[in-house]
Amino acid sequence: MVSVLIGSGVCLLANGLFAVAVFRAYRAQYPERLLLRMYRAEAAKLALIIGLFVVAFVTLDGLNIPALLAAYLVTQVASTLIAAQWETQSGDHGKNRHDKN
Repeated sequence: MVSVLIGSGVCLLANGLFAVAVFRAYRAQYPERLLLRMYRAEAAKLALIIGLFVVAFVTLDGLNIPALLAAYLVTQVASTLIAAQWETQSGDHGKNRHDKN
């Protein structure tokens, strides 16, 4: 159970910090700055994930590594699956909201 909580917690924390780093004080007039922010935030996210996993591996005995990694993966993929399902149920099917058709 602890392994699952750590795996999903690492994913949520890393992705949350990524979103905050990229989109705080967002200025659409400067897309090149946004791209640079995204690269930096992704590098920081990967470093954070690796660091937190290393801390978990070193400090916790009896950690179930397959459960930890599975929880991380499910949490990472869940938002995409939920968004895809949400769009399918909304009935938009790729139409632009501003289209009259």
